[in-house]
Amino acid sequence: MIEYEDLYKIVKHSLSEYRFKHTEAVVKRAIEYADIYNEDKQKVKLVAISHDIAKELSDEEIQKYMIDYNIQLDNIEKLNSNLIHAKIGAHICKNKYGFTEDMVNAIMYHTTGRENMSMLEKIIYLADATEENRTHCSSQYVNIIKDNINIGMIELTKWVINKLLKNGELIHINTIKCYNYYIGNFKV
Repeated sequence: MIEYEDLYKIVKHSLSEYRFKHTEAVVKRAIEYADIYNEDKQKVKLVAISHDIAKELSDEEIQKYMIDYNIQLDNIEKLNSNLIHAKIGAHICKNKYGFTEDMVNAIMYHTTGRENMSMLEKIIYLADATEENRTHCSSQYVNIIKDNINIGMIELTKWVINKLLKNGELIHINTIKCYNYYIGNFKV
């Protein structure tokens, strides 16, 4: 598997300054959550630094990866191009950098969430949404997540769904299943 320092350099050269600032903040927040929930910090750092590795690919690069990795899009992904980077990034990290299945899934679902996520998946999903530069990131969400990660999954996914509804945007079925799973199993 690739070393963090090497992947850091690759990602830094792949992203704009704005996107890389976000990525570094995700790493910082993910490490905070990893400390609390005893997750492997090396894996967390590798996934966090690479979660948006495919976010700023050109249309030509996207098409190339879609063909090279035989990536199939569902109907929502076909209509919302903001979701494609997660699938492509997951395939890049698996095939080029030797990521484990859990690491690949953490990238694959960092935007939509899904049912019954592993601890690594939850950490990346939540760190991406609550990094310090996010305008919606209040200490309220961070504190909930630090207190109980599953309640954090409920509250943050509820926020995401409400935002998408308010903006008249499509909601991926994985996001709905994510919310239903966590509200059904962890609501207090």
